[in-house]
Amino acid sequence: MTDKQEIRNAILKTGTTVVGAGYLLTNDSTNNTLDLVTWGELVMGVSAGESERDSTGLVTAAGATVGFRPLGGVMMVASKASQTWTTGLPVYADDGGLVADGDDSGGSTAGKIIGYYIGEGATGGAAGDLIPVMTGVGGAN
Repeated sequence: MTDKQEIRNAILKTGTTVVGAGYLLTNDSTNNTLDLVTWGELVMGVSAGESERDSTGLVTAAGATVGFRPLGGVMMVASKASQTWTTGLPVYADDGGLVADGDDSGGSTAGKIIGYYIGEGATGGAAGDLIPVMTGVGGAN
């Protein structure tokens, strides 16, 4: 549940190309995609290699995937029901030992931030469903 070396896969923002390992990645708004970091942005992880190529060896321009290692440890955490999770969204501690997105946890939030959602996007779900959360970075405990 907390392997910092585990490589996760993500879809890159259309037009973004990663040319090798070691590039810093951030979330692209609420689109469930990653982009290269620019100054002042939250770093989600570090690329593990170059972005996807097609069968002829050309860089894929839209919908390319890249392998990356999250900056902090990833833990699978139990979520409240009916949450909308997008890549890079802050995750907050909430009642009953569960986590909630910013909308349910009181906006700018009554709960403390524990990390950032690092999955590929999820909506709904039952209370107790496990979601991947990158912990120990940025504003997280």
